[in-house]
Amino acid sequence: MAILLFLIPSKQQKGTFIMDWKTAEDIPWEIILLFGGGFALATGFKESGLAEWFGHQLEFLKGVHPLVLILCITTMLTFLTELTSNTATAETFLPIMASIAVSVDADPLLFMLPATVAASLAFMLPVATPPNAIIFGTRRLEVYHMARAGIALNFVGIFVVTLMTYFWGRLVFGL
Repeated sequence: MAILLFLIPSKQQKGTFIMDWKTAEDIPWEIILLFGGGFALATGFKESGLAEWFGHQLEFLKGVHPLVLILCITTMLTFLTELTSNTATAETFLPIMASIAVSVDADPLLFMLPATVAASLAFMLPVATPPNAIIFGTRRLEVYHMARAGIALNFVGIFVVTLMTYFWGRLVFGL
């Protein structure tokens, strides 16, 4: 499919194509490869059974208050998703959250819901989400600017997701 971009004539300029080699060189390939690696890692976690094994290793959390577990899960996934794609993070950790819930005799939704939302709280780094990568790809922002603005949003998100899951999750989902 991508090869067709080199073959389809451009309507903008006569004698040119939609994609030329110069434009292809300017594509941030490292970000695209990072996303692909995240998906491969998530698939490996799931297919090997590592996610389920990992969840069972955390049975010692049985006596910990659910609010503390939700806060820990939300915080961990919020900052992890800054380094990996949000989809790969959710895909990797949702089976682990389900296994943890079974291990501590809780409804899996109690841990999977905040994990899913937290995986979307990526505001600091370009590799975290495609929109972040696109903004960074314009080369108008430095990583420092994104991180400085994103850290405050991350902490607000952690606070809101934790409290909403614990208090509203009981009302809406009966958790």
